[in-house]
Amino acid sequence: MTQVSASARSRALALKAIVTAVGVIGVLLALFYIYDELVAVESGRGGNLGGAVLILASFAVAMSSTALVTSIPESIRARFRARVRKPQSKPVYGFVTILAVGIGSTLGSPLFILIPLNILQYELVSLGSLSLAAVLSVLMAKVYADMYSSAGPGSEAVGGPSFTKLACGVRSVRYFVSRVSMWIANTALAAYSKLVFVIFDLEIFPGVLARFGVGSPAATVIVYTIAVVFIGWSVANAIFERRIIRSIGYLQVGLTSVMVAILVYQSLLLGAKGAWNLSGITALSSGNWVFALVVNTGYLYLLFFGFQEIQALERDVHAETKIPIVSQIKRGYRMKKARYLGFAMILSVVVAAIVNILYALAVFSVHPSLTILRTQQIPALFLADDYLGPSQELLMAIAFLIATITTFVPAFIAASRHLGALAEDGYIPRSLSNVSWVFTLVAIFLLAEGNADFLVEITDFLVLMSLGIISLSAIWLRRSVVDGRSILPLIVGSSCFVAGAGIYFVSSGVVVFGIASLAFTYLIFDISELGVFGTQLFLAVFNLACAVLLWLFSGSTSLAGTLLNSLGIQGGQMVPILSYLLLITSATLFLNLVVDIKILGRTARSPAVSLQRSPGSRMKPGTS
Repeated sequence: MTQVSASARSRALALKAIVTAVGVIGVLLALFYIYDELVAVESGRGGNLGGAVLILASFAVAMSSTALVTSIPESIRARFRARVRKPQSKPVYGFVTILAVGIGSTLGSPLFILIPLNILQYELVSLGSLSLAAVLSVLMAKVYADMYSSAGPGSEAVGGPSFTKLACGVRSVRYFVSRVSMWIANTALAAYSKLVFVIFDLEIFPGVLARFGVGSPAATVIVYTIAVVFIGWSVANAIFERRIIRSIGYLQVGLTSVMVAILVYQSLLLGAKGAWNLSGITALSSGNWVFALVVNTGYLYLLFFGFQEIQALERDVHAETKIPIVSQIKRGYRMKKARYLGFAMILSVVVAAIVNILYALAVFSVHPSLTILRTQQIPALFLADDYLGPSQELLMAIAFLIATITTFVPAFIAASRHLGALAEDGYIPRSLSNVSWVFTLVAIFLLAEGNADFLVEITDFLVLMSLGIISLSAIWLRRSVVDGRSILPLIVGSSCFVAGAGIYFVSSGVVVFGIASLAFTYLIFDISELGVFGTQLFLAVFNLACAVLLWLFSGSTSLAGTLLNSLGIQGGQMVPILSYLLLITSATLFLNLVVDIKILGRTARSPAVSLQRSPGSRMKPGTS
C-alpha cells in the first residue's frame, strides 16, 4: 500500500473538509431549488422546457454535492470507525400483528376518497376493477410466498425486491430499479397520507367538530393536539423505531381493529339507509367496458398493494407462531415464517377487498350526486354527515384519522428499509444505512408539497412496475421459463405491466414522469457501476453539460420561490446562481479527484487510506 506522509495527510484532511463543506451547501441549495420548482409547477407557473432543464440542473447539483459530502468516508476511512453491519432486529411480531400491518396498510386514507367517486362514475366496472385488483394482489401474494419458501431458511427478504436480488444478483439493474421504484412508491404513499392528514386536520375537522357542537376554542385545542400527536409519533417512529417496534405493532393491531369495525358498521348503516338499492349499477355508462376495466384496475390498485408492507418487516417476525382459532383447535400447532407471511398477505387482501366492496355497494345504494361528491375533499365524510348525521360523520372522521396513521407508519418504515437495503448493498455509502429514515423523511416532506392525485397515480404506476419485475423474479430464480410453475408469475407480472400502462389513459403526465424516473434510476445505476473515481468524473462532466443547457435555455427559465427568496435570492439571480453552483461543484469534484490520486496516491483499485495511520505502520487484520 502506498505510504502517506504526515504532511500529506494534513493537506488531505484540510482539502477534504473544504470539499465536504461545499457538498453540504450544495445539497441544501439544490433541495431549495427542487422544492421551489415543484411548487411553481403545482401552481401552474412552471412545467415548460426551461423548467425541466432547471430541475435537471438542480438534481445534478444534488447528486454531485452528495458525492462530495461522502468523499471523506468513501476515500479516507479512519481507524476508529467500526465496520458497518446490517441492522439486527429481535423478532417481536407474530401472525396477528403482521396481519394488522397488512390490513392497516391496505385500508388506508385513499379508500375514503377514491371509492365513493369511482363506484358512481364506473358502476359495475368499478366493482369489476376492485375484484380484479384484489385477485391480482392475492396472486401476487401467492407468488411472494412461493419465492420466500423457495429461497430457503436464513435468506433475508426485506421487501419484494430482495427476491429480484436473489434471482439476478445484487449488481443487477433489475434489482436496483425494483428497489428504487418501491422506495419512491412507499415514500409517495407516506407523503400522500401526510398531505391528506394536514388537509383534514386543519381544514375539515374543525367543521366536523362544529357540527357536533364543539366550539371554536375547544376545536382548536383538539386539532392542534392531534397534529402534535401525529408529528410526535412520526418522529418517534423515525428515531426510535428499533426500540419501540413492539409498541408500534400493538398500536397497529388496536387501531386497525377499530378502523375495520367502524368501516363495516358505517357500510351497513349506509346500505340500510339506501335499502341496498343497486338499480343502475349494471348501466356500464363508461363506454368500452373492457378498456375501462383495465384502466380502472391500474388506478384502484393503490387500494390493495399494502400487503407487500408485510414482506418489508420480514426481519422482525418470529420464526414460527401460533395461528388464532387454528392453534386452539389443534393444540400446539405453530406455523413457520415462510408459510404464515404468505398467509397473512393473502388474508389481508381478502379482508381489504370485502371492506372495499361492501363500502362501495353501500355508497351506490344511496345514489348520491357525483357532481356534488367531486366538490368534496373527502367524500366519505360528506356521505356520513348527509345521510347518517353528525355523530356518524365524527365516527367516520375517527376512522379516517386512524387510516392515515396505519398507512403512514408502515409506508414510512418500508421506505426507510428499502433505502437502507440499497446502502447495505453498496449502492449508496454504507455509513448512511442507519440514517436512511432521514433521507426518506426529507423526501416525504418534498413530495407532500405536490398534488394529491399525482401522488396516488405515481404510487400506482411505480408499484406496478416494481411488482411486475418482482413477479418475474420467480421465473429467474428457477432459471427456467418452460415448466408449469412459471405460468402464475408470468401472468401476474404481465398483468402488472398492463395495468400500469393503463394509468396513461388516466394521467399521461404521470406515466411519462414515471418512465422518466425509471430512466433516471437506470442512469444512477450506471453511474454507481463506475466506481468512486468514475462517478466523480462523470458527475463533473455532467455538471458542465447542465451548465451549458441552463445557459442555452436561460431565456425560458424563470423561478420565483419562497425558500430561495428567504435566503435573499431573487428571481433574476436564481438561474445565474444555479449555474455557478454547477461550475463550483464540478471544479470541486475535480479537486477531490486530484486529492485522492496525487496526494493520497490512490488508484481505482487501491484500498482507502486511513487518516489515523502513522508512516510505515501496518493495519491489523479485520480493521478498517
